[in-house]
Amino acid sequence: MLSLTTQLRRGRTVAVCAALGLSAAVAGCGSSSSPSSSTAAASPAAATSGTSNSSAPSGVTYAEAQVGKYSKLLTSFSPPGPPLSGIKAKLSGRTVWYIPVFLQAPLFTADAKDIAQPLALAGATVHVCDAGSNPTQATSCLNEAVKSNAAAIVTDAMNDSFASSAYAAAIAAKIPVVATDNDDSAGFPKSPLLTTVSLGPPEDARLAADWIIANSNGKADVVYAADNSNDGVIEAAATKDEFTKYCPGCKYTAVSFGDLTVQNLATSISSAMDKDPNINYVDGGYDAPSGIYALQGAKTVTGRHFTYITSTGQPPGLQRLAAGQQAADPGLDPDDSMWNTADALFRILTGAKPVASYTPALRIFTKSSVPSDVNDANAYASRPCTRSSGACKPAVRTDGPSRIARPGHRSRLRIRERIIQ
Repeated sequence: MLSLTTQLRRGRTVAVCAALGLSAAVAGCGSSSSPSSSTAAASPAAATSGTSNSSAPSGVTYAEAQVGKYSKLLTSFSPPGPPLSGIKAKLSGRTVWYIPVFLQAPLFTADAKDIAQPLALAGATVHVCDAGSNPTQATSCLNEAVKSNAAAIVTDAMNDSFASSAYAAAIAAKIPVVATDNDDSAGFPKSPLLTTVSLGPPEDARLAADWIIANSNGKADVVYAADNSNDGVIEAAATKDEFTKYCPGCKYTAVSFGDLTVQNLATSISSAMDKDPNINYVDGGYDAPSGIYALQGAKTVTGRHFTYITSTGQPPGLQRLAAGQQAADPGLDPDDSMWNTADALFRILTGAKPVASYTPALRIFTKSSVPSDVNDANAYASRPCTRSSGACKPAVRTDGPSRIARPGHRSRLRIRERIIQ
């Protein structure tokens, strides 16, 4: 029996390399390089400390508390259940198919790499098939997985309506399916062979709204880029709900986009800003690709100042933070999300009780806390490391036979117990 001690949890981690605890200071965007393009406004003091403003409305106080909580690395972790056994017997030497809705998005590119880690420890390999934001392509991927006698299928951000018949065919073939990054379980076959996992994008979207509320002291006029996918609709609803609950003094406008026509978002954002000259916050939704086009559109509106924000904590957003083009980037941890996904799969395979919900690891990045490597898709718990001091060397646990400490991405070690036999 091999006992695995390994990383997990999108915000409940033990950081061995003194992982950076983000300060609650939130830096405003710098000016655009072009005098004729829009620039980002400086951040009000209300959101710079992460502490409650005693004179602020209750919604602002709540938002400030959220910003303070998630501007630093969370260091506690509770395993989702007892250790599991019998996993290697189910997966060793076999292939698990990973099917993301849109592999070009940085988050899914990171997920494709990160899902391979826990599955490799169980002896499995991963085959990636990109759904390409196309239901026909998604169906083809699922059908090919069935034909190849896959050990299991993991879909990412694909609800049942996207490929309903193919999901049903996979279950009929008795292939375990994990529909991860899925916040809508409606329509999926009711079977012990299938489970859905929410990874936290709606919570991440709410946190972006909280940052705006705190940063504006409850007086933001916001335009939000809303993905028209099913999960995107849920995230847009969460964003609107957060403003409705905690910022009665805010104005919220959503503009819709589709993944296959995302380049049109630039025009939609600029049109919204032309229509409402008071818009002073632009939420580009995801770091990429929507975040790229939303910023392009906002910059075309001359003579305007705005504060720019996107979510997911991926390289495009981190790069804009470092360049002063973006004020904040609430992020999710791909490592953690894929270990949670693997955990859900392991439970199907071993007949263990499913986890009702996994707690997402959220963290707000700002220019003052952006990691030194802004190309790191797993930046959640990273910080600049001093290699000469040995600070970046992974710690190896020796508290039991066959116990392995899995270093996280370069600058941290996160601990999770797992039994793989």
